[in-house]
Amino acid sequence: MRYYGDVPGYYVENFGCRATQADGAALERQFEERGLRRAATPGQASVVVLNTCTVTSGADRDARAAIRRVRRQNPDARIVVTGCYAQRAPEEVAALPGVDLVVGNSHKHQLGEIALNRGIEQKQASDFVSLESLGQRPDLRPIFVSDIFAHTELLAAPVFEAANERTRPNLKVQDGCDNRCSFCVIPFVRGQSRSLGIARIIAEVNTLIDAG
Repeated sequence: MRYYGDVPGYYVENFGCRATQADGAALERQFEERGLRRAATPGQASVVVLNTCTVTSGADRDARAAIRRVRRQNPDARIVVTGCYAQRAPEEVAALPGVDLVVGNSHKHQLGEIALNRGIEQKQASDFVSLESLGQRPDLRPIFVSDIFAHTELLAAPVFEAANERTRPNLKVQDGCDNRCSFCVIPFVRGQSRSLGIARIIAEVNTLIDAG
């Protein structure tokens, strides 16, 4: 396991929109709460999370190129692919060389726990996964994906993005979409529209104020 300073290191690389950036900050908090420290580069991390976009074929290509780059730079890293590409095409992502684990948006709120459990086997993933073909493809890495439309609450917690070295924080108060535009994949990777409650939003704003 690679260490950054005196503790294991993680690195989260975000692709795409501000919603993905906010999700990435929430992922970083999961690792921080579990005792890991953010590495300066993917090459210094024991766990590298690629938080993907999938709004275009180019976004998918960027994710695949990033997987190859990280594996080349850091052969020992545990590469976890999450985000919209992972939610839309989990088996495709799991079959890519270099990928160790696929966690869709449906399970992003559990990614830290899942990623750090090195004993996870594909058959144990059945508690999380609803893919009928799981178990019929022994070549695939573990997949944690379920029906995104089953989620009725906003699961990814908003956080202050100091860890992402951003001067402006992202406070995500809504996710998903109830429209079904023929050209748009967002509802199918982020689910139905859902929002944080007012009390939670106020609490998060107060946290941002306290953080300066």
